[in-house]
Amino acid sequence: MNYQQARLYLDSLHFRGIKMGLNNIETLLGRLGDPHEGFSVIHVAGTNGKGSTCAMISSVLTDSGVSNGLYVSPHIESVRERIQLNGQIVDKTTTAALVSTVKQAAERAPCIRPTYFEFLTAMSFLCFARSGVRVAVVEVGLGGRFDSTNIVDPEVSVITTIAMDHMEHLGHDKKHIAIEKSGIIKQGRPLVLAARDIKAAEAIMSIAKEKSAPVHMVGRDFQYTSPTMTGTGERFDYRSDTLDLNSVEVGLVGRRQIDNASVAIRVAELMNMANIPVGEQHIRNGLATLQLAGRFERVMNGPVVILDGAHNPDAAAELCNTLLERFGPGRVDFIFGAMGDKDYAAMLRNLRPSARSFTCFSPDVPRSADPDKLAAAQTDSSIPTSAVRSVEKVIHIIKTAPADTVFCVTGSFYTLGEIRPAIRKMVRETHQRLGAAG
Repeated sequence: MNYQQARLYLDSLHFRGIKMGLNNIETLLGRLGDPHEGFSVIHVAGTNGKGSTCAMISSVLTDSGVSNGLYVSPHIESVRERIQLNGQIVDKTTTAALVSTVKQAAERAPCIRPTYFEFLTAMSFLCFARSGVRVAVVEVGLGGRFDSTNIVDPEVSVITTIAMDHMEHLGHDKKHIAIEKSGIIKQGRPLVLAARDIKAAEAIMSIAKEKSAPVHMVGRDFQYTSPTMTGTGERFDYRSDTLDLNSVEVGLVGRRQIDNASVAIRVAELMNMANIPVGEQHIRNGLATLQLAGRFERVMNGPVVILDGAHNPDAAAELCNTLLERFGPGRVDFIFGAMGDKDYAAMLRNLRPSARSFTCFSPDVPRSADPDKLAAAQTDSSIPTSAVRSVEKVIHIIKTAPADTVFCVTGSFYTLGEIRPAIRKMVRETHQRLGAAG
């Protein structure tokens, strides 16, 4: 199987949808020799911030020289982004070999039909085992209790923020969503908690107590102070019972990223306690040098183009706050594309304070909302709103805008996945044209 065949096979699994439960993954990993039992795991759940937190932890481990794997979702442009070794995405040859092996294992267990995510989870664990990683940083796909990643027995569990998302699977209030995510808490294993919603935090703490899991809670057991913006990210001071760090810099933009970075530092402290050495300077370097696609990612200047994968109302509100901090009110022209099962009306409402205009767009996936419906959901008549139906039109809007314009592409990682490569192509062609003219 070559990479093109492997990618097409993975794409064919999408029609199997979402299956909550561990039977498929238990059977599939059993056929593969239970590769997930060969390394330590840091298991991360939450509504928003878990992908950034995972990337930060992996970056710190990599700088420390600790061999590590990273499994995250979703991807933006390539499925290979989901599986990384020491900060590098797996190559095409390795991906094809993993697909082939897992496919054969699945065919030897005809009683199961693994979903796209289950298949990728098995691929990641097999990749980490074959590569001999010491630690795997694993992001929960959906919820926690019945997510296929929840087959692991983690060294540390992490729960980031709790917000309203995926309610059809997880429950219709933050307390029940928190309970589902608390399913990753394991008996006697430490939990690092960043959830600030009171009811959600109380539900999580209650479950942790039942499982005798020590809780390390932001704002109580560790905290940050003196948050300030830098040109490329954020700066803060970190305090815990065992560590004081002044002027820590993180290469990602947004106040929420300080929360995520604080969690990553606390995890590093716990790794040290588990005899996995992570030094202070490695923490600083790992956080400061991290770059992450789709998280307030500036991909162009003059005009400014920012890509951010905010895909629910809470994330949209955080994005708006960051844009207000950086650019002020009413400055941003949004390119907005969301999935039809999201509360996109609330997302649009939460973005309005920073908005100068909205251009609604629909990525080419079955779940996406029609751009006309998105435009109709934007009910503030004082903000110009329109709908477009092609990436080419979006690029034309960006290309012909004045140099002082600020664009933000957001609403879904699927939206970013279609527009990001088109912007990269536009920038490359512009540079080539200018180079030829020079």
